[in-house]
Amino acid sequence: MKTTFAHGAMIDDLATAAVCLGRQFHKDAHAIHLGGNSRDFGFVERTLCRLAERDPFDPRDDASLEALKGILEADLRSEVIKVERRFFETHYDASGQHGEVRDCPVYSERGEALLAVQTTFEQFLSARAQTLDRVAAERALQRLFAS
Repeated sequence: MKTTFAHGAMIDDLATAAVCLGRQFHKDAHAIHLGGNSRDFGFVERTLCRLAERDPFDPRDDASLEALKGILEADLRSEVIKVERRFFETHYDASGQHGEVRDCPVYSERGEALLAVQTTFEQFLSARAQTLDRVAAERALQRLFAS
């Protein structure tokens, strides 16, 4: 099914990206032992099994992927070594630099790796959602044209 949409990307390109990102997420999550404990690690492995097998679109995975997001966030929080206060510029005008001081977490080496895994996971979720949205739009158009 090679359908080009106004937004430019073809549905098969989106699906390919979702499959590739899903496999990458599985590989990275496995390498970093995502989960932090044996119960969560087992859940992560079972949840990501379909991603490793190139099947990221199963609707049964929706709740599991949402739970996985929570596990990843909890795992990441456990890797905070300290919190530093840093200045962030918000704007610059004739009076000079303006900004605010924010608390920024400093992560362990594993925490830094988890941040990279989190980025891949977010990219995967986005590609998956876009693909499913395009499929739904295609079905809606087919129903519209059939009536």
